[in-house]
Formats: sequence, structure tokens, C-alpha cells
Amino acid sequence: MNLDEIRARTAYEPHARPTLKAATRLWLCSRSNEFPIALTLTLTQTLVVITNHGTYKRKLESTDCEKIAKRFIQKLNRQVFGKRAADKYGHTLKYLTVVEGERSNKHLHLHLAVGNFPKHIKFNQVRNLIEKAKLNVEHVDFEYEVDIADSGWLEYITKEVGTKDTDNVLWSLA
Repeated sequence: MNLDEIRARTAYEPHARPTLKAATRLWLCSRSNEFPIALTLTLTQTLVVITNHGTYKRKLESTDCEKIAKRFIQKLNRQVFGKRAADKYGHTLKYLTVVEGERSNKHLHLHLAVGNFPKHIKFNQVRNLIEKAKLNVEHVDFEYEVDIADSGWLEYITKEVGTKDTDNVLWSLA
């Protein structure tokens, strides 16, 4: 099989414009060394809503995931830098947050790539800091996964990014 046959079978087009998914992955991979920690947070799938008319349960939505992620980021920043430094002086870690499960009809959960840890924080301390932050955020489930982000982590968390949109990447929290 020659190169032209391989390209024909894989639908390779050298002059085609890259999709938004490919462009996003390429850009993120160029910055992968800034995000050494890989984190997956599972979420409770129902929310209890209390109103003047009573209490009811509803299904978790992607807008809820953004609020939960924002709250978790706030709590983790406070764990790492202290409340005063995080809130008053704006010290923060770097985050890339993606909501997964919306397009694939799986349980909604969050994938985070985290970086910019201070020099005094060692990797073996990160799990404990995440555990403490997680306990202070409602709707984050008990299961979570912390690991060192390898070269494929950013590709993995962007697997549900569309070819024409990046709606599940929470750019407002980056």
C-alpha cells in the first residue's frame, strides 16, 4: 500500500482547514507543561432545590457544573494559598476545566488540568489539598482521581469537544 492509498482510506486532506477540536488540542498541547496535575471530579447527578413552594429534585445540568467547578477552584485556591491571599490578593492556580458527559449522555463530571503550584507544594501534598477542598463543595461526589498529567491528558479531556464548538470547555474559569 502506498502513501496515496493510505491517505484515501483515512480521508486525509492536506489542504483542509483544521477543525476547532484539532486546533484546540494543538494549542493545549503546546501548553501542556503548564498543567502538571490531572484531576477528575465526579458529581452528584441530582440537585435538591428549595423554594417558597416546597422542595424538589432536578437533574444536574452543565450550567450547574460550571458553578460547582468555580466553587471548587475557590476552595482549592484557599487551601493552597490561604484565604487572605486567594480572596484579597487574587493568588490562584492555573486551571483548564472541561465538563464531560453532556454529549455522550454519561453522568456529568469534571476533568481539570491544574498548574502553577507554588514551589513549596510537593506532589504528595496535592491529593490532601484537593481532598480538603472537595469536602467543602456541595455536589462533588466522594470519588475523584488525582494523577500526574501525562502527554495524553489534554487530548483525553477534550475528547467531547465538537469540531465546530468548544462549549464543554469552561474558558471563563481558565
